[in-house]
Amino acid sequence: MAEKVLVLGGSYFVGKKIVEYLAEKEYEVTVLNRGTKPVLAKNVTQLCCDRNDAEGMKSVLAGKDFNYVIDVSWQDVSWVKHLCDALNFEPVKKLVFISSSAVYDVENLSVPFKEDDTLAENKYWTFYGKGKIDAEKYYTEFLRKHSTNLVMLRPPYIYGEYNYAQRESLIFRQLVEDKPVVIPKSNPKLQFIYTEDLAVIIDCLLKADTGKEYMCNVGNRKAVTSGEWVEACAVAAGKPADIMEIDYAELDKNVRDFYPFFDYDNVLDVSKINEIICRETDFEEGLKKSFKWFLENKEDIVFKANVDKNLYEIIAELSV
Repeated sequence: MAEKVLVLGGSYFVGKKIVEYLAEKEYEVTVLNRGTKPVLAKNVTQLCCDRNDAEGMKSVLAGKDFNYVIDVSWQDVSWVKHLCDALNFEPVKKLVFISSSAVYDVENLSVPFKEDDTLAENKYWTFYGKGKIDAEKYYTEFLRKHSTNLVMLRPPYIYGEYNYAQRESLIFRQLVEDKPVVIPKSNPKLQFIYTEDLAVIIDCLLKADTGKEYMCNVGNRKAVTSGEWVEACAVAAGKPADIMEIDYAELDKNVRDFYPFFDYDNVLDVSKINEIICRETDFEEGLKKSFKWFLENKEDIVFKANVDKNLYEIIAELSV
């Protein structure tokens, strides 16, 4: 009999890839989300509920049992509480929470960040990182009272198909339109993980003996500089990259006014997960798949008007 998996989220980017992958592996997959987008994967059941709705969560999950739970759609610690209050955890063997590298006290740490490094809200991720820390703590304390094992994964930047966020899509658009790509002069280091690699890791950890609590960073073994990332995108797109490095402070800009990442080295120690699974898609191959998806879906990607305005103001000023 197929194992039953509940995925919180599942219609967007990371969650969608996880759902598709687990469904192919013959899990019996149920997705819980707001239902704003239909779940098109075969043999997947969809439950519709807003996770802000505590009573609605209890109603939609009443009488339903699952062997595994994967929380991809976290937004607030109250969402975690509502799930814990609503779901029967007796049959749940393992819960996987997708946390983030944003939890680390990056302003007071050196890279690579390790799982036992200090956690704290930082100036880059602010309430997002703090919220992930709170969610990790709530799940840990709640599940210590139950037999369910807990797995918490901290990925860096995630890329791949279905990514409507303005990250690699912004670079691909500039390349396709033969326009410059602007990066910070500091050329910060970035670490990525391909969506399907994350799905494979989750499948592996569902089956592995991870103990009562297992926390690990996940990501490619090698970080790249911002310039190297743009060059890799250019190779994937088959277009030359015109890279402009700028001192954005001199231009009275914020890095996120024109660039999709914060200006710091976001690099994780991933040796722990590599002791269990060493799966890693070749970076350029993953970006080629991402570029193909971009070309097929670029009309549906909404580029931020303020970013575009700032980007082209910078390009115009530097081109004079």
